[in-house]
Amino acid sequence: MPPEFAGIEPVHFETTDPGTAWSKDPWIAIDQDTPLDSERVLTPNVIRLPGGGYRMYYMGRGPERAVPEAVGYVLSASSEDAITWVKDSGVRVDVFPPNASVRTLCPDVIPLPDGRYRMYFEAGSPDQPTVVLSAVSEDGLAFAVEPGIRVGDAKWSYGSPRCVYVQSGDSGEAAPMYRLYHHKYTFPLVSGIDAGNEIVSSISEDGLDFKREPGVRIAQETSRETMAVYAPEVIRLGDGTYRMYYAAWTDEISGGAFSATSQDGLDWVKDSGICVELGTSGTWDADMVSEPCIIGLRNGRARLFYEARDDDGNCRILSATSQQP
Repeated sequence: MPPEFAGIEPVHFETTDPGTAWSKDPWIAIDQDTPLDSERVLTPNVIRLPGGGYRMYYMGRGPERAVPEAVGYVLSASSEDAITWVKDSGVRVDVFPPNASVRTLCPDVIPLPDGRYRMYFEAGSPDQPTVVLSAVSEDGLAFAVEPGIRVGDAKWSYGSPRCVYVQSGDSGEAAPMYRLYHHKYTFPLVSGIDAGNEIVSSISEDGLDFKREPGVRIAQETSRETMAVYAPEVIRLGDGTYRMYYAAWTDEISGGAFSATSQDGLDWVKDSGICVELGTSGTWDADMVSEPCIIGLRNGRARLFYEARDDDGNCRILSATSQQP
């Protein structure tokens, strides 16, 4: 890693490229099975813990929610092997007014230079565009919402954030910059290949005040992207290049995990084919594959977690493992 990253635990970083070939794992990572998430589980994000093991943050919804109107809120689970997960008690980030009164989702947790954690997340309230907010934590469990909006305006909906540390570009600067990849959607949502429901990025010196970067990172271009592209999972690789996994939707097909590569994190080239496709009828992911996230394993391979939905509308978090180390 570059010298600017000294003292910061790598996040969204893998030494070797996980590639595009993935095999679905024959187990459920997170099921709908507790009073806080028995109605819905979505949007996984996995980090390595300093003492070993992993923590997954995800959106849940269940009958014991504190706010009856809540559509979802951020929960977490822990694992020693990234296979078997034990759900942590309580809610990490619940709904709150004015910008997150019905839903908090799409968490992305990064370590900060001072040893704390910051979570970027998508937030929604009725009849207004979604925005990206943030919260901080000393232990990765108890989060305090930070004031202000990280990304948002009155015209577009923003969400599914992923934050990657990047070099400042100024050799005199010791601290890295924060690049936040996120989607930009029409509000209200309009489908169509020319709708502009795409992946863009914003940059910040302090992780709080973000400025939109010029251009589009991933645009709607193919027959599998006619509704939207979103949910970027961006990984910086050991050679300094980048790989992105992302979801693409049509009005008829709910997702699929695709990929792209970049030399600089700004200009991206899409890979042909698909990394994780929807399953056949009767499988856990027959009706949806979306929101990919990546974590490296001890054996040198990587695991891709994703939200899934079956033919009966039951949502789960599943996984696939890279075929190359």
